[in-house]
Amino acid sequence: MAIRPARWDDLEQVGTLLAAQRRQATGVAGIEAELVRAEWELPGFQMGEDNLVVEHAGKVVGYAAVSSARGLSLAAHDDATADELLSRIVERARLCGVNSLRIALSSDSDPRGAVIRRHGFELESEAIVMRCRLTSDLPEPDWPAGVRARTFRAGDAVAVHRLLDDAYGGWDPRYAPMTDDDWVRWMTGDIEFDPTVWWLAERDGALVGCALHWNSGWLKDIAVRETERRQGLGAALVSQGLVEFGRRGMGRVGLKVDAANPTGAVALYERLGFVEERREGTWALSL
Repeated sequence: MAIRPARWDDLEQVGTLLAAQRRQATGVAGIEAELVRAEWELPGFQMGEDNLVVEHAGKVVGYAAVSSARGLSLAAHDDATADELLSRIVERARLCGVNSLRIALSSDSDPRGAVIRRHGFELESEAIVMRCRLTSDLPEPDWPAGVRARTFRAGDAVAVHRLLDDAYGGWDPRYAPMTDDDWVRWMTGDIEFDPTVWWLAERDGALVGCALHWNSGWLKDIAVRETERRQGLGAALVSQGLVEFGRRGMGRVGLKVDAANPTGAVALYERLGFVEERREGTWALSL
């Protein structure tokens, strides 16, 4: 086996490898080559330096990468290969000035768990994956007085990114913001991006809230400006998504929320009909 820099002609095999790994851990693949491509195309991602592959008999059997948001990707057919890949990608992260590296594991049976623990990763947080079944009689959102909602336009991107940074960074010291260029490319270049399910809330023309969904029926991000909280805006934004996806014939909407989120998000989702499906742990290594 040989560890080498990743190349563009590895794309399909890397996507297949990551999909198989996720299927083993969760029962659902959920990763495609186009998602890998989106990361590789980010302006801040250094192809062949931030990602490595393991090749055996002309086939990719291992992969590791560090993203601009300090995220770790890791997949390998055996522990010895995973150990070597992880050692090399951790060194790459140090060279890039990354102060911590994170990876999410979907279950206790995830085969990467033992590997990352051997390398000093510790459980940092837990996220709750929730789903809401959609019915034909969902109530229309109740928007706070003076707030108007509309869908996303390309010129909104930087303002939306800043709102998310302010909201997440305000309570989570682990939050790792991306550059505007990387964030815009990552989000609007996703295969499930659809501006008609990205809702923005404005007061007097100023952005005060947003709910960004993938067109598969997944609430990717939601944020409400601090001055607008506890007035029903978050509930209205989530409800807008439920109603719209119900109209589109979706059976349910999903999301993931930090179990320690202090904003009351978990209780809000439960009031709107979301129920817990599973939990995922985020493991971190300080560099």
